[in-house]
Amino acid sequence: MTNKILLWVLLCLAISTAGAQEFQSFASMYKNLDDTKKGELNFRFESLGFFQNNEFLGKFVDGYTLTGAMVRPKLSYSPADGLYVEAGAHLLKYNGKDRFVNAVPWFSARYRFSDRFAVVTGNLDQNNQHGLLEQLWEPERMYTDKPEAGLQFMYSGEKLNAQTWISWEQFIEKNDLYQEHFTYGFTAACKVVENSALTVKLPVNLLFYHKGGEININPDGERPRVQTHANALAGWEIEMNTGATVKTVNLNAYWLGYKAITSDSNTLPFEKGHAYLLEASAKTKNSKISLSYWNAFQFIAPKGRLLYQSVSDSDPTYTQPDRSMISAKYFWQKNIAKDARVAFQVEAFRDMSSGDFSYGYGFFLLMNADFLLKAF
Repeated sequence: MTNKILLWVLLCLAISTAGAQEFQSFASMYKNLDDTKKGELNFRFESLGFFQNNEFLGKFVDGYTLTGAMVRPKLSYSPADGLYVEAGAHLLKYNGKDRFVNAVPWFSARYRFSDRFAVVTGNLDQNNQHGLLEQLWEPERMYTDKPEAGLQFMYSGEKLNAQTWISWEQFIEKNDLYQEHFTYGFTAACKVVENSALTVKLPVNLLFYHKGGEININPDGERPRVQTHANALAGWEIEMNTGATVKTVNLNAYWLGYKAITSDSNTLPFEKGHAYLLEASAKTKNSKISLSYWNAFQFIAPKGRLLYQSVSDSDPTYTQPDRSMISAKYFWQKNIAKDARVAFQVEAFRDMSSGDFSYGYGFFLLMNADFLLKAF
């Protein structure tokens, strides 16, 4: 009971705290092309120190703690206007482990065809989590998974922002004993109303997760089953500018869908499902507080946050087709310097069916810095 009271007190204090960014935008690390200068060779250092503790109750997700640091040392160079290249390494280490969890090369090239259209090859621009909700894409993948790599096209206009990408997660060669894995995504947000007092956006998301291949084999000589799963999202986002201590108030509503495209080889419990999400939030200078209601039927998102699924991660044989949950979240961040910022977040979840109460909290320290080596 003491923990519950403490969490709700923190949430209530959020409105009066200087505070407005959620984790997805806080942890954006990919350098903006507008910040690059032609002919400059830089040493770029990116780092994210994190401590995330999740106290989850119920049958769906076991509680766990993630603590460690992610570091990306790299060289960056802009040989021409609109072209930016990076080469280096991505290193991820958890506190208490002697070895790196991830230690992989990093290479990324970005070219801007025009003021609105750009392409990225190699490691992708994952800023703002591609504009995906956590129900479709777990934010913790930022410091658990290897960085995405593949091909990405991005469009940024006055009324429309959109991007499409393919992230290749497992490459195969002939007679490999495992399948190729890749994720394809498309996100877009269209502004239908924009003035000093009100902004209305219509977001659309599509995600496809594929496991397959034509040249790989099973150890017994047979080809593994091909699987393709799809998620979709549509909704609206209303932002009202108040101009007071509370800068903005948001009222958002979303429909989310799930479909097993290859239903004959589906290994998940359901072939299709859907969900609804209603969210109200308020932002001040450096913080955001939100309340949301989640209602799902047979919903699965293979890359989404496990707490929202209709199938248990703790016990894959356990399912609950109908799920309802309310949640409250508070996120606070502060810029320490030009290239450094700190953040704290706390979350509380109430499962309406079982009555289980779960919560999590995290602390993050991020630094992105460029050091000029030579200007050509």
